[in-house]
Amino acid sequence: MKFQINPELFKEQVLERLPAIPKVVHEAWKLTEKKDVSPAKISEVIGKDMTLSAKVLRLVNSPFYGFPNRIGSLKHAIVLLGIDVIRGLLISTVVFGEITPEIEALWYHACDCATTAGIVAKVLNIKEKDEMTVAGLLHDMGKVVIKNYFPEFAAKIEAVKRQRHCTDYEAEMEVLGLAHDTINEWMVERWHFPLVLKEPLVYHHRVKRAKHYPILAAVIELADMLVHIYRLKKGNVIPTIESEVCQYLNLTPEVLENIITEMDRTLYTSDWGEV
Repeated sequence: MKFQINPELFKEQVLERLPAIPKVVHEAWKLTEKKDVSPAKISEVIGKDMTLSAKVLRLVNSPFYGFPNRIGSLKHAIVLLGIDVIRGLLISTVVFGEITPEIEALWYHACDCATTAGIVAKVLNIKEKDEMTVAGLLHDMGKVVIKNYFPEFAAKIEAVKRQRHCTDYEAEMEVLGLAHDTINEWMVERWHFPLVLKEPLVYHHRVKRAKHYPILAAVIELADMLVHIYRLKKGNVIPTIESEVCQYLNLTPEVLENIITEMDRTLYTSDWGEV
């Protein structure tokens, strides 16, 4: 059932079909690449688009970050979260766009994973907590690309999952010869993501290959697996986790229990339709 695709040709097709970055997002993105840009200047640019501003503020005020008080201004959000996180949130509005029925399940899973990644980072006292929420939100963006722009591949992948009773990753490899993490790599290279976001997005299924941030890649793999277990449905396959993840994160039963308890407290009442 494998498509005989040429990886380089497929890469060209993926990059050609990526959604166009709106002018305001592009302008804000270029600003964030400057070393001495002020939060006020970035918020001024984002503020030109009221819809985009509202989306970013909804994300900032979601359970991902758990701020005790509502954040009402873009400038305040940028100061609190930092430029790399804001860049990631801007790209998330481009990648997901309108949440259609076709990608609704991916959106819900992304929100769950963003929240859980932040919880894992908090419990383990990892300083890049906010970056982890963005990585959690975007970790399956390659799947969104397949769903939105290559429906014939998406249909074959779903068929293989049902027939082989396997994971998305295994089905993608059988059908395409590559998986969504490779598409993630093409996208983060195109959009010049910083390494602190790039490695978790590219290596969350291949943690040992991360040269600079294997711990952050391990956070996303753990969050992804825990969410799959938490939302387990009949017929779904639980992905296996690399043994190195537990080593990188120094996981103990007590620590894992703390993470799961906080997950349940947060996810049980979450409604991602409002984000």
